[in-house]
Parts: sequence; structure tokens; C-alpha cells
Amino acid sequence: MTFPGPLLDPAAPPFDPAAARHYRTVTRQALGRAEPARPDAGPLVAFILTHPLAERTVASLAAGHGPYSLVHLSQEIELRAPLRPGTVVDASAEMLGARVESKGTRLALHARLTDREAGTALADLTAHILLAGIRATEPHGVLATPLPPRLEAPGTPVSHAVTIDREWIARYGEAAGDLNAVHLDPAAGRDAGFPDVIAHGMALVSLAVEEIAERYADGHVDRVRALGARFARPVLPGMNTALELTPPSAPPGPGDTVLFTVHSRNAAAVKGGWARLGPAEGGHR
Repeated sequence: MTFPGPLLDPAAPPFDPAAARHYRTVTRQALGRAEPARPDAGPLVAFILTHPLAERTVASLAAGHGPYSLVHLSQEIELRAPLRPGTVVDASAEMLGARVESKGTRLALHARLTDREAGTALADLTAHILLAGIRATEPHGVLATPLPPRLEAPGTPVSHAVTIDREWIARYGEAAGDLNAVHLDPAAGRDAGFPDVIAHGMALVSLAVEEIAERYADGHVDRVRALGARFARPVLPGMNTALELTPPSAPPGPGDTVLFTVHSRNAAAVKGGWARLGPAEGGHR
């Protein structure tokens, strides 16, 4: 594999508040919650805006190396400034590192979302990805995976059942712009080794972000300033699935972290999840 320098997406989609609201509305349907009461975009919209460039970057690296399956291992996002209506954004991507493992090639990819006019960073995102079936690269860069934070005084965990069915998975894919057939077509899911379609990994993270904002930030999703999670196993439609949140023992405030896990089929599907809260106004930098 040949690793290019930082790549810029000149066709990054502009920030669309209506699309962001639709995305959040669809996410909240699986939680049994109403449409968002606030116009905030939240950190997951930064992922949606940078995802097309990240996907193309990975595909270009894998080109010519034979068939492979892309497995999303982990994701971290830091929201540096709120996304405002009318903001024209740039997306950039850079490969931080790569190494061959027993199942394929593991990559670390950094993406950044920038306000084109102001030149300021809006969000930084780091993903770890496995290209299963490809074992054709020399070690490159750094693949450090930060450990999730720990709560010194964890509070009482809260569990919230979620409804994951084929229809919701399809609606989420449309809202997120991720129309990978493994999420939409049962035959494609079976071809990939699953008994059915599977939920998007970031859909599960989006559930945690919305529920954390609802319970601990007065519905203000932009107060979720940073997050991280590891993807342990796929979630199939129709299975018992629940989101578990563990706040600190005192009511969460600015700078505090809420831990989360998504359980499905009696096992963790998303684990090591964490979300850090910011103040109600300002304080991004």
C-alpha cells in the first residue's frame, strides 16, 4: 500500500441544519423519543460530513489488493465548535498508521472538519479500521488506541431498551448517507457472513449520544463535546438490544464523563463507550 499525505475533500457537503435534524429525529425513534426540541447538531453530524472522504481514502488504499471486508473497530470524535447554519466546511483525512494483523490490515485514520471561511477546526475524528482479507503492507506510522476513561465514583447504571428493526436500520442509513448493502439487503448481509442485515455501528453510538444529552444535558446534544467507543459485535434486527449508561455519582456537569455500553444478544456490541460533557454555552476551546 502507498500512503498519501493529508487529503482534502473539495466537494465536502455543506452543513445542512434540516438534514442534521432529520438524522437526530430518526436516531431518536429507536429510543422511543420525540423529535429534538433544540436545533443543535451534535458530534455525530461531524462524522457524517467527513465519512465520504474517509471511505474513499480507505478504498483507494485497498485498490488492487483483492477482495476485503471493512470492519469498523473504534471511533473517537472531539467537537471543537458547534456547527452553525450556513457554515461551509472542508473535510480532510490523513492515515496515521497501519499494520498487518492475523485477520488483515489494521488502519488508523484521522479526519478533520474545518470552517472554510474562518479556517478553524470544528471537529477531529480518529477511526481504527480493519481491512479483513488484505495483508499487504509494511508497518506505517502509529496505531495507538487510547484507553477509555474510568469513573472514580460511578453512579447507578441506567438501562434503556431500544428498537432495532430492518425499517429503522434503513431509515438511519438514508439519514446518515450510508447505503452500504450489508445494512440494507439481507442477501448482502448473508454474503458478508451474517444471518441478516446489521445495524450501523455509528447508529448505536448516536443512540448513546442522544440519550446522554436527554438525561444529563437538558436535551442539548452539542454539550456532548467528545466521545469514544469500540465495536465488539454486530447488532441484528429484532434482537433484544439495550443501551446502558453509567454517570458519575454526582449529577454530571461540564467536564464530566458518562460511560455507555450497547448490549445485544446478551453480550456487548458497543463497549468502552464514553462521552464528555461541556458547559451549556461556549467553552469549546
